[in-house]
Amino acid sequence: MNGIEKLFYRFRKAGSGLFTYDCALCGKPVRGKCLCENCGKNLFPARNEESGKAAAYYYEGAPKAVVLKRKFYGGEYCMDALVDWLTEAYSHFDGIKFDFAVPVPAFGGGKNFAYKLAKEFSLLEDIPFEPSVLRKIRKTNKQHKISMAERKTNLIDAFEADEKAKGKTILLIDDIITTGSTAYECSKALIKSGAARVCVLTVLKSAYDK
Repeated sequence: MNGIEKLFYRFRKAGSGLFTYDCALCGKPVRGKCLCENCGKNLFPARNEESGKAAAYYYEGAPKAVVLKRKFYGGEYCMDALVDWLTEAYSHFDGIKFDFAVPVPAFGGGKNFAYKLAKEFSLLEDIPFEPSVLRKIRKTNKQHKISMAERKTNLIDAFEADEKAKGKTILLIDDIITTGSTAYECSKALIKSGAARVCVLTVLKSAYDK
């Protein structure tokens, strides 16, 4: 990231406290936050038992409401909270030095939500942001619109990684992990291109993974 991007990020983050939102869970007006004090207690911290995967919370209650509301509002709504939650989960990888932060890509190279999350997170944690390392090379059905059985095969060989992955320790970032199919296929492509290690960081994880 260049100096201008970092300055803009800090300016936007400092100014976010001036805006008033409706609490994502109860609808009460709150300033600078997406959850009121009471609903902010309604969180479900995720268990992170696998060394290569980490998420902050389960896709339930207040965290689920925040993600759904953000999809409605778009823009920068709750971005700071979601990036802060990523940072909480990132502590699971204490001691690992990552060469790149890479978002789960969209077909056609668009800047999807994972891209925005990974970019802001990489600024906060000072990890080089390299979205070009991983590409989605074919269009697929949206995971949330198909059956659990279809999700396991929908993304097979849908991703391709650049040779810049060779020998690198990579942090793959997405908003939610459910079946793990997306993370698996992305990691497979990165390892195939020579990545030394791939860890997966998400804001939320499905309750199925408890």
